[in-house]
Amino acid sequence: MKKLICIFVLIVFCVSKAWALNLIRDTETEETLTDYVQQIFKAANLPPENAEVVLINDPTINAFVAGGQTIFIHTGLITQSKYIDDLIFVLSHETGHIVGGHVTRGIAEYQKAQKTALISTLLGGVLAVASGRPDAGIAVMMGSQTSAMGTFGAYRQVEESSADRIAVDIVQKLGYSMNGFNNIMGKIQAEERLNADEYQIGYLRTHPLTSDRKQNIAHFLKNTPAETNDDSFNRIRAKLVAFMMDEKQALLQYNGTTNNDLYAQSIIDYRAHRLDEAFKKLDTLIQQEPDNPYLYELKGQFKFETGKIDEAIQNYQKAYDLNDAPLIGIALAQARLEKQDKNNAQKALDLLNKAVITEGDSALAWRLMASAYNRLNKPDLAQYAMAEYYYQTGKTKQAEKTAKKTLKKLDKNSVAHQHLNDLLAQIKLDKKDN
Repeated sequence: MKKLICIFVLIVFCVSKAWALNLIRDTETEETLTDYVQQIFKAANLPPENAEVVLINDPTINAFVAGGQTIFIHTGLITQSKYIDDLIFVLSHETGHIVGGHVTRGIAEYQKAQKTALISTLLGGVLAVASGRPDAGIAVMMGSQTSAMGTFGAYRQVEESSADRIAVDIVQKLGYSMNGFNNIMGKIQAEERLNADEYQIGYLRTHPLTSDRKQNIAHFLKNTPAETNDDSFNRIRAKLVAFMMDEKQALLQYNGTTNNDLYAQSIIDYRAHRLDEAFKKLDTLIQQEPDNPYLYELKGQFKFETGKIDEAIQNYQKAYDLNDAPLIGIALAQARLEKQDKNNAQKALDLLNKAVITEGDSALAWRLMASAYNRLNKPDLAQYAMAEYYYQTGKTKQAEKTAKKTLKKLDKNSVAHQHLNDLLAQIKLDKKDN
């Protein structure tokens, strides 16, 4: 029972521990996934501008929502989906949970189950004392707790069925194939067979049986269109397979001569330190796709990591000119700061000030900003950036101390002064919440 309760807590409250997850940041993958989710939100009559995705480095097939309108996506969902339709059904299912308000209601139901179990425990203790039979009290406690959590599990199963039905509507509205549902269910069934005990403890207590889910959706599979060959999905899948899987596994899937094969092979060669081959394939792709910012970004990464700073700056700058995404800006700023001169420091600072408008929780951006300010002989502003860096890395006491000390040295009308006041107010709220 204790293990079961812990599983429910993880499902419902995992958002509070999001920083403990192994997150992956990649502009190409995030932008592609966000575009899909925006389409899904629009079909579900949700504001598409609220769509947000977080990518988790985990090889299992999974996605979840944990409050708000953010969908957390495991890398395994992408690498194990053969078609975009597989991914679209899962994202539509999670959107169904958002539409149904299932996370908020789930918390209430879980708290109700906890309360029922607590009352049962107290009653069981009273019965044991009154009857002189401890075994009778234990029987009441265990029976009532099982009933309470079983009721919560049944509630979760209803939610999952509801989310499936909403997903069907979304998939059909967008014109994707319902075969994506079948493909994903087949993979989940394979996992159930391989890990029967684990699924019995967790997944099957909160989800309908996979066979039941397939039966409920079966009539929607009739006359469904064939799976979709989506270039953007195929590209990010190739990228993740190449970065996440070992060389043999990746080459089994990408051993041809298409652009996606070359993309994957360039990454595989780079990871295996076959640098000449990696750059040769990447340059071939750039010749064929000269306006693809992600190819220049990848080449910039490879050059930076191998110590070719001038070439890294050149490629990152080209990527940024084509797509001024904040993560590309941060990478370009980091490369410029390697040059150790004030001109590049100022350019880096300009990039970072723009990036933190939307990437304010990037500890790397704030640390780089502190370096840029130090390079420009602005130590007080460097400390301002360090206060934010400390906060983003969980060093709250150091952040508070640095912010208070730095405030006294800054112009009261400056942006940095206002920012530090906001930071201290946030720290105060954090303490109150805890």
